[in-house]
Amino acid sequence: MLEPLRQWICDTCGEIIQSAEQGYIEWMETNDKMHGFRIVHHARHSPRKGIGGDCYYGIVERGGDGYLTDFVGARGLLELTSWIDVGEWHDSEYAGSEVRDLREWTTIFRRLHVPYYEEARHCTQELRDELDCGANQNCLYLPDTLKRIIEEHESRAHERR
Repeated sequence: MLEPLRQWICDTCGEIIQSAEQGYIEWMETNDKMHGFRIVHHARHSPRKGIGGDCYYGIVERGGDGYLTDFVGARGLLELTSWIDVGEWHDSEYAGSEVRDLREWTTIFRRLHVPYYEEARHCTQELRDELDCGANQNCLYLPDTLKRIIEEHESRAHERR
């Protein structure tokens, strides 16, 4: 099991990012709107480093990026929410979000700030089962529910072996 809010799965290579210090977040920009959010290995820690590669978007695709350490904890909450609204003190008229797709933003937000979400999002059958049992939009994302989903997934994988 991943250490919640301390380890992530790289969106490029699928390997575990062992800590925020080893991770990077990147996105694309189109018409001044952010999209295509990804969590990847920082180049120094990429499993692809040995073959002269990395886990980043290509230079043409990338619109912005930052160290994962800047997007976790209280600082990360402030950074991510500022993309939606910089606040009334900076923009009294609210010019709108910097994000193109709020669902995509919500996913990256949950990956960085909801315990067990990162790993549970890969347990597709168990997530379907939970929805079939009537999990609502809040219950499904509670850490206890997500942890149980991961445990069920691991149990099923163990039974198949």
